[in-house]
Amino acid sequence: MAITKFIPEVWSAKILTTFREKAIFAGLVNRDYQGDVRAGNTVHIPGITDVTIKNYKTGSVSDGAGGTLPRTTTAEGISDTGVDLLVDQEKNFDFYVDDIDAAQANTRLMTPYAESAALGLIEDADKFLAALAVTGGTAVTPGAAATDGETAWNVIRDLRKALNKAKVPSGNRLFVANAEFTALLEENDAKLMSANTAGSTAGLQEAALPRILGFDGFNSENLPTTAKPQIIAFHKSALAYVSQIDKTEGMRAENKFADRLRGLHVYGGKVLRPTAIATWTAA
Repeated sequence: MAITKFIPEVWSAKILTTFREKAIFAGLVNRDYQGDVRAGNTVHIPGITDVTIKNYKTGSVSDGAGGTLPRTTTAEGISDTGVDLLVDQEKNFDFYVDDIDAAQANTRLMTPYAESAALGLIEDADKFLAALAVTGGTAVTPGAAATDGETAWNVIRDLRKALNKAKVPSGNRLFVANAEFTALLEENDAKLMSANTAGSTAGLQEAALPRILGFDGFNSENLPTTAKPQIIAFHKSALAYVSQIDKTEGMRAENKFADRLRGLHVYGGKVLRPTAIATWTAA
């Protein structure tokens, strides 16, 4: 009788994880309205109308008898122009890790899978915010298409111009570009290569680009468009985001030898100032 070669299976304790895009928008946008968030909640954000500046100059109004009336003023009514931020996004994860799988791998698999789930939720929220910025912001048509470092720089210049004309404060300005646009900026003879690198937001250094024309710049593949150049320039106050990991539950499976972990993430976003978000997408 022939004896066949027996090759046992071995599970490695080193687990191969999936590359995930880091959160960029969730770390850059307005989180002032976080509060106590639950699914279905609405966050009311009050707003005001500008107060009218009027002429109070002496003698500016005739009294009809050759003289002038004294200084007078009339009060105007004010109104609330607030907006509502609806917490309408609900995403969950729910998975088993079999006891046998964990034993064969010589480690507990729950932790890396939990980390994968957390990263997936973060990436999901980031894509939501990026899409919200593009649809709710103001599209800008620059003078020329971006095909190299110089014309890509000019796109950022035109986005800056759009924000300037909208009277957007010069501080706390940011831009996020996809890999296609960033690659143009990073050509070896592009202005970016000699740009000032000071002032980038701490904690996001891996995705940070040098500071350009008053913008802290970042790269992300969470933008809606990835096949052609796209960039979003905005003031931090323009886009609001609230989120909450509403529930996380660990338990034993009912009908198998396994651990079960599930969680629920609720969140919402709102463009508060459309003219403070300028977007550009290649044709």
